[in-house]
Amino acid sequence: MIADTPPAPPVILVQPVQVAAAATAQSGPPAGPQTPPPTTDTHPGWRTRLKDKGVTLTFSYVSESAASISGGRDQGAAYTQQLLASAVVDTGKAFGLDGGKIIATIIHRKGEDLTATRIGNLFEVQELFGGGQDLRPAELSYEQQLNGGKTALKIGLYHTGDDFATLPSGCQFQNFAFCPRPTTLFYNSGFSGFPIPRWGVRARQEIARNLTVTVAAFEVNAYRAQTGSGWQLAPRFDSFVLPVELGWKFGQQDGGLPGLLRVGGLVDTTDKPDVRDDANGNSYALSGLAPAIRQERWSAWIMGEKMIARFGSGDRGLALFGTMTLSDKHTARVPFFLSGGFVARGPWDSRPKDNFGVGLVYARVNPRIADRQRDQQSLGQAVDVQTWEASGELFYGWQATRSLLLRPNLQYIHRVGATSRYPDAVVGGLTVKLIL
Repeated sequence: MIADTPPAPPVILVQPVQVAAAATAQSGPPAGPQTPPPTTDTHPGWRTRLKDKGVTLTFSYVSESAASISGGRDQGAAYTQQLLASAVVDTGKAFGLDGGKIIATIIHRKGEDLTATRIGNLFEVQELFGGGQDLRPAELSYEQQLNGGKTALKIGLYHTGDDFATLPSGCQFQNFAFCPRPTTLFYNSGFSGFPIPRWGVRARQEIARNLTVTVAAFEVNAYRAQTGSGWQLAPRFDSFVLPVELGWKFGQQDGGLPGLLRVGGLVDTTDKPDVRDDANGNSYALSGLAPAIRQERWSAWIMGEKMIARFGSGDRGLALFGTMTLSDKHTARVPFFLSGGFVARGPWDSRPKDNFGVGLVYARVNPRIADRQRDQQSLGQAVDVQTWEASGELFYGWQATRSLLLRPNLQYIHRVGATSRYPDAVVGGLTVKLIL
């Protein structure tokens, strides 16, 4: 949690505000990052007949439980869950329009956020929490492939994060710093992720073999993230997020060690207050003036994933991944962010669908926010100075059956809330996924 909300001049007590709420192809998952791909139906029935006609249905239950074992503000446990129903329509099979795809997804979420209630760290230890704890549409979009698949256009109500700043390994972790996208992009801009859709349009073009460029424009609409507001579908086109990304896949030959590199950035045209300065360039905490208004903000990212050893065919192997994001120093809560680690998929022949991994995160709170907090302290306000937080996660994913995944994890958080107020936290967790 980061105290990025400006104090009202001349003096008020400012409390930290909570800021916390895959596939090897260039595109995001077909029905959002929380939806694993449907399993193969070995018992033909009505769903198989629908699929033959171009309609693929997916139903899933996902839960994330977490317990604060030690450290943080307090000890305790929390549970959150999601129910999902999704339909993907192949327009070629359904209507004779080859290369088209319609996606419609609806979800219901409920539960409790352990970060808010017990710990107080920057990134939620249950990434599933958030996005409105209610029933809501998560996507309604249409995508059309052209030029033999080298060009792809998409329009509708969906998520910036489906097409930008994503790695296959991200959503193996339960900590929000990894999944569904680098969290700082949500904190520092109007970048959106599952299940809070925005109206947008996207174009992707293959400019060379395994090299693509993707551009898009999305509305900025934070209102839709609030509980009870998911059905407010009217667009708001007063400000936009404009992302662009270059994606390169390599090592794609048979038996090779595949990799993926993504480099991108965005501009958000929303007016936002400066985190420290007034219109004269002085600290507004001391001057008593209103914060300066910045007419746009930016973020950039570079991320990659590379298999370094094979355990078998397909995606079985040991892969390293890493991400770095940078953001506008005038408006960003976390202008510098690093994450990295490894995921081992199918390490044993007897358990080809199991995986395990380790991830580490470092997040630097904007030093200009820390400067403002020191100014507030000089006025006698009870505000902690926030600097940086680091955390790590270890998980094991056990594919118990074709449809059921159990993934216990252990998280460690150093400098909880980017201060030294609370002791380091140890959190145990369990993700359960049932795909029907």
